[in-house]
Amino acid sequence: MPRRKTRNVTNIKGTGQVDYTLVWRVLECGRPGCDHLFKVSEDAADFNKAGVRCPKCKYRNQPELIQRGARWKYCRVCEWLQPLENFHRHKPNRGSFRSGHQLECKVCKNTLINPFLNPKRTRDQHRESAERRRLYELLAGEQKLNSRVIFHRFRGRCFKCGKQLRFSEKGGLQYRLDHTLPAKFLWPLIQGPTVLCEVCNNAKHEKWPSEFYNEPQRRELSVLTGIPYELLSGRPRLSPEAVQKLRANIDEFLKRWIKYPNEIKKIRKLALEMEGIDIFEGAQVVPNFLL
Repeated sequence: MPRRKTRNVTNIKGTGQVDYTLVWRVLECGRPGCDHLFKVSEDAADFNKAGVRCPKCKYRNQPELIQRGARWKYCRVCEWLQPLENFHRHKPNRGSFRSGHQLECKVCKNTLINPFLNPKRTRDQHRESAERRRLYELLAGEQKLNSRVIFHRFRGRCFKCGKQLRFSEKGGLQYRLDHTLPAKFLWPLIQGPTVLCEVCNNAKHEKWPSEFYNEPQRRELSVLTGIPYELLSGRPRLSPEAVQKLRANIDEFLKRWIKYPNEIKKIRKLALEMEGIDIFEGAQVVPNFLL
């Protein structure tokens, strides 16, 4: 079934003067001595053929150099050109989401779009969203933590950008406690949370520490969180405790969460690809639609 045409139900938009569906390669001219930055649309006719000339020195940058450029796109709302990592992922299609990311950047999404849409969500939608989050929390083994202690451990500043933050126990928080080791990989928040501002927290979303922090930051983060430096600097991996608990209780897990087959398949795929473990091994019965 073809995907329905994208609808802007919020009517929150920019001037419409930029094409927010295009993906651009942003790079520095490859000619020695020329430091000019420019962008090339992936839809350009010569993107994969003849290369593109630098607007400043006219040097022809070959396709293999252009393809090494970072991928950026415009936000539909603020119309800033930004790296794709500043946008939440979205299933790609041939239209507006061909970049594989949402139309609005994370900042516009969180500050303009979501506050408009969330009150319109039904109770069932909110309940289902909370239930999906609960799935990962139970697997990770979430425990209570003292956010005030953690906030002061990081001196009340965003660990990534250094912005001074405000602590409040009554809501309206300026800071976020980030899963240093992402919940996507079944790690609990109590496993060394990091204090970040909202912008940095959005940028860090689902990234492993080695993908987001530089080497000196990872060394300092190891001291502040107690997470081994080798784990912070290595490749992403699943929490071994969560995987072990999942395999030991796979039948109960399937019975409880069978109404969320896509989440179950995601977790199984991660375990297979990252650890070579099939969580379904040992299950009494596995429905065909999960395979």
